[in-house]
Amino acid sequence: MGAFDFDDPTTGSVQALIRELETVAIAAGEEILAVRAAGATVTVKSDHTPVTQADQRAEALILDFLTTSYPGIPVVAEELAEAGRCPSHAGDMFFLVDALDGTGDFIAGRNEFTVNIALIRGHTPVAGVVYAPALGKMWSGVTGHAQVAEVTADGEIMGQRDIHTRQRPKTPVALVSVTHKEPETDAWLESMPEHETASVGSSLKFCLLAEGRADVYPRLVCLKQWDIAAGDAVLRAAGGMTLTLDGIPLRYGVEDANFGCARFVGWGQAPNA
Repeated sequence: MGAFDFDDPTTGSVQALIRELETVAIAAGEEILAVRAAGATVTVKSDHTPVTQADQRAEALILDFLTTSYPGIPVVAEELAEAGRCPSHAGDMFFLVDALDGTGDFIAGRNEFTVNIALIRGHTPVAGVVYAPALGKMWSGVTGHAQVAEVTADGEIMGQRDIHTRQRPKTPVALVSVTHKEPETDAWLESMPEHETASVGSSLKFCLLAEGRADVYPRLVCLKQWDIAAGDAVLRAAGGMTLTLDGIPLRYGVEDANFGCARFVGWGQAPNA
């Protein structure tokens, strides 16, 4: 348990991990879609962000799987942190879970919300799965190997294929949040040479970079580690990188109960690549 060889992502233990994370993400997505069909009830958390029973039911399902299947690996998850039940220190290896990223999109009736599960080792996201249940798409990544697939209404994974970031074109595509207007991010983009801008919800921005459909994703406000870990894992596996504003690869770790992350820029191709 936990004996994964991330230097060789073709090993059975790593492949089994990814397949299991994909399966539980699809099950969590079914919970989310069931809540949407029945009608979600929205409440407000202590940080003034919304939460629904879809967030809670999907996270409970994922936590039950992870704690049963990988009992030696701590789990940090959004609603678990809200309840004050996350570990204060998770050691070298731990899971980061955001069972419903893009709750605002979910509440608004948009389809750009995702299920996110990542495994962190040595402050780096080494494996991750991002599933968009309303879009029927799944992205997964483990060091050096990223894939995208379609997911049928019955939860079957179809047409899985490898993905890679692209070389930056003459006019790169920059991705920004659909729901959050951020003056700091806008100012950063204004300093960029000629580029196009597209608005995309949730962790899907990382996935579009990983697929080579966009080039840069700046986020100059502080988010939580669980918001981005799975998408970052997919991006890095596809050949990209998420850097701090100092140009250092973003690091993940549990040092206190905040679980915040630095301001960052996700790149399909890092500036010096």
